[in-house]
Amino acid sequence: MVPLIKKRGLSIHDPANYRPITNLHTFFKILEKLFLARLQPHIKESGNYCKFQSAYRKGCSTETALVRVVNDIRRAAGDGQCTVLLALDISAAFDAVDHTTLVERAKTVFGINGATLDWLRSFVTERSQFIAVGTERSETVACLSGVPQGSVLGPILFGMYVSPVGDLIAQHNISYHQYADDLQLYMSLNSEDFNDLSAMEICAVDVSRWFVENALLLNSDKTEAVVFGTRKRLPQLHLSSGIDVPGTRIDFTESIKLLGVVLDASLTFEKHVLDIVRGCHFHIRALRHIRPLLTLDAAKTFAVAIVSSRLE
Repeated sequence: MVPLIKKRGLSIHDPANYRPITNLHTFFKILEKLFLARLQPHIKESGNYCKFQSAYRKGCSTETALVRVVNDIRRAAGDGQCTVLLALDISAAFDAVDHTTLVERAKTVFGINGATLDWLRSFVTERSQFIAVGTERSETVACLSGVPQGSVLGPILFGMYVSPVGDLIAQHNISYHQYADDLQLYMSLNSEDFNDLSAMEICAVDVSRWFVENALLLNSDKTEAVVFGTRKRLPQLHLSSGIDVPGTRIDFTESIKLLGVVLDASLTFEKHVLDIVRGCHFHIRALRHIRPLLTLDAAKTFAVAIVSSRLE
């Protein structure tokens, strides 16, 4: 396991700010890809994989996930409504997957059995791991839960594990979307009904309970809430009360970052554009310092890699 800092600016002295990436053998990753090629069509045909899970599905991505959520918010605004969105964060989601529950869910929900189920059980159980930082290594310990981050199969196995939560959310008539361990709940209301967010709060309680029952835990410190609407309607709302989620009360913020894109309350994207421009300027200044040492072709390659890619 190689610990990598989650994002720039976080304290390097807090272990919670690192993502444990599993360093796997190349041959084993090839074997995983072969298994995935057989597993994905079966899961899709089962009809039980969450239809609003955009990760690890052909034709679905962070872009399609954002397009759906933003489109729903804009349509609600066009109908004279405002939308409250709750972004839930799961603590150490990939590392907390219970192996017994995962194998049982693969069997009962997705109809995987026989040698395939045995192979899957062998993949997730009886693993061992150690932490490597530079030349230092920790003691090797048994890995009693979780799916390997950095593996080929880990993401889709996690998607299978949390797929049933979609049926629970649908019972509350709350809109939602998932991307891996990112879960957004949102509902649209007329201005006069906006003080009653009980439906969203009850749904959040049930979702939190489901996660606890499945060995996962919502991180209330990283849960965010925002209200979207037109600049004319937002001032008419009383947003100081926030929204209750299990364990804490979340205040509404003026913007939220979803899947790398900053969404402000009026969907102007001004803050997102500002962040992109700031990031590009940072890399352009860095490139300027080494430009005299580079050939023209090398400089173009660097510019495309660290600047153009951000704009795209």
